[in-house]
This record gives sequence, C-alpha cells and structure tokens, in this order.
Amino acid sequence: MNTLIPATLVLSLSLAPAQSVEVPALPENVIQLFKMEEDVSRHQLLLFTASWCPACVQMKNNEFPALKQQNWEISESESSHIRIIDVDQHAALTQKYNVQSLPTLILMVDGKEVSRSGSLNAYSIAEMYYNGK
Repeated sequence: MNTLIPATLVLSLSLAPAQSVEVPALPENVIQLFKMEEDVSRHQLLLFTASWCPACVQMKNNEFPALKQQNWEISESESSHIRIIDVDQHAALTQKYNVQSLPTLILMVDGKEVSRSGSLNAYSIAEMYYNGK
C-alpha cells in the first residue's frame, strides 16, 4: 500500500500529546451481548490498522479497554476475538481484503466476510461481532 503522508502531518502527529479518556461502563444491553448462548466461536473481527493512523490509535486506546474487561482477546493471533493486522507489515492481506481506509473492521464468519466498518465504539464492535451487523 503506497500512501503518501505530508511531512507536516507526520510531525504534528508525533508531537501531539497522548490523551487517554476514562472508559465508561458498558450499558446492560451490551453486557447481555457477552452472555449470549449463541455459538460465535467461528466469528472473528479483522482490524486493519497502522501505528501512524490517529483514528486507529484512538480506537485502540479508548474502546479496547472496555472489551478487554469482558475478557476479549485482542492481538495479532488468528484465534483472538479481534485480530490486529498492521497494513505496513501485511500488505498482501491488506490487498486481499481490499482495504481502502483505516481503521477497517471486517467481521469474518466461517472464513467469509459478513460485514465491514470503519472506526466504531466498544458497544458497536460488540454488536457487530455478536449480531453480524
């Protein structure tokens, strides 16, 4: 993936102070999603991301803690709930899934793409995972 980024943007991103926000508690209706009896063992979210992508970093820092509190595995592992794929390290996968923007979340069920989205909050990520939306 050949992406040109203006040097001023890179400089401004590298100098920007990192901000963290307090993770709100998940609403009860979202917590119920995690208790569903339906077998979702064949579900996996692919997250295409990059270290230089501000929206990707924000999603990881602000949304993933709530999911991790619900025992979600978020890593590069093929067995995790959310598999992180760095576009700079995995150009072939990025091309295979025709990723055009970052971040991109793709829900896979039985190895087939079911849905796709950009940046989402923790609640919407859980809904996408469990409901295939």
